[in-house]
Amino acid sequence: RERENMFACFCLLYLFFNERRFYGESTPIGKKSHKTAEILGYLNSQQALADYAILIRSLKQNLSSEASPVVVFGGSYGGTWYRLKYPHIAIGALASSAPILQFDNIVPLTSFYDAISQDFKDASVNCFKVIKRSWEELDAVSNMKHGLP
Repeated sequence: RERENMFACFCLLYLFFNERRFYGESTPIGKKSHKTAEILGYLNSQQALADYAILIRSLKQNLSSEASPVVVFGGSYGGTWYRLKYPHIAIGALASSAPILQFDNIVPLTSFYDAISQDFKDASVNCFKVIKRSWEELDAVSNMKHGLP
């Protein structure tokens, strides 16, 4: 009887890693995918999350496992943001570097940047200064007539 119960608890686990569009072989229209701002407009976090939602629903349907629970894994938005945006698809999420506290105004908006800045300062004050100056350059270029696509 104990042996029967052990087998009754057996479940099938699927683990999928997908390639985000615009990277590797997953470009929407081949080599032209990086040529225009219109096409690159789809290279954003919201579109990536939507792609994952479609992929998961399609996999569950094709594998006849619509009732199977899903837990997502990711670095930041791939994990927690997915769970927040698609709670009806994923029952849980694990993320290694998720800025989850930022969502509820629990900490100041600058806390992430303050922590990263301190990391750079700890490694090299000069490095921190160079990186900080680079933002001024990025702002200057982005304010030019054709600075942003």
